[in-house]
Amino acid sequence: MVSLEEKLTYNVRINESPKLTAFNNLLLRKAIRQSEVDDIKEVDEIYYAIVNAIHTNDKILFETYFNKKNKSNPSKESPSPFVNDDFLIFCLIVGILKFGCDKSWIKNIISLRGRNIFTITLENIINENFYSTSNLPEIVLMFFKLNNQALITNEFLTTTFKSISDNVTLFESKSDFHILCSLRSYDLIIELKESNDGSEVNLLKMFNLKFLARTKVITWFVQTTILILLLYWIFKTISINPEIKNTFDKIGSVMKVLSLFGISQLGNFFPFIKRKLYEIMLRIFGYPKDLIKKLKNKDD
Repeated sequence: MVSLEEKLTYNVRINESPKLTAFNNLLLRKAIRQSEVDDIKEVDEIYYAIVNAIHTNDKILFETYFNKKNKSNPSKESPSPFVNDDFLIFCLIVGILKFGCDKSWIKNIISLRGRNIFTITLENIINENFYSTSNLPEIVLMFFKLNNQALITNEFLTTTFKSISDNVTLFESKSDFHILCSLRSYDLIIELKESNDGSEVNLLKMFNLKFLARTKVITWFVQTTILILLLYWIFKTISINPEIKNTFDKIGSVMKVLSLFGISQLGNFFPFIKRKLYEIMLRIFGYPKDLIKKLKNKDD
């Protein structure tokens, strides 16, 4: 499951890398800022231009830089670093299928890569074998988002959500490409699912609101019970201890003291204790720690 804390931490890494920022902006359908491409290396010029071409739906721009790149003809005996650049290869595939370019060159490039789950997924995308069980669906979903959203089905969203949720070591991965696709896919699934009335996500949101409301009622009841017991103990202590009773008599009647703890003010007494008790009740009922932190930050 995607952890909120890990996601926020990873966002720092994204902002520190122009290459990651450019790809993340592409997935978010946001334009690349000029400051992100200033003073870039010549080898990265094609990558940024292709990202920009996909974002702006500029076929001429894509073909211009694609034709520059496809002049490179590496081989297994003479490999080139760009062959294993998942960001560049994925963007090239998106553009080739989006703008109807010839696939021969990119198929050859993919054939030079090591056979791993990323290569298999990219190969299946270029061959339009989108729903293969050998794919990483979170990568395919990002291709759909950038190229043809009509291919996104509810069944595929469910498969993708399960793939991301089951990957408990996502942030231990050395693949920034996979992490970014997973994060954006996760958010996209939530956006698409909750837009449908009666969806599982929408029902879970409704349950969450009811759960929090009921927990607050239970918290108030527990808090009230504790304070009433405390008041009873104070009253009994005063009743059996003349010295304490005399002290209270000097500053007023016992009823004055009790009025400070009036039932009408119980809900507002000791706000800090009230918040902590609410947090304890949420933990007892098994509410996720990340969501408890989110609620605390919202209240603050």
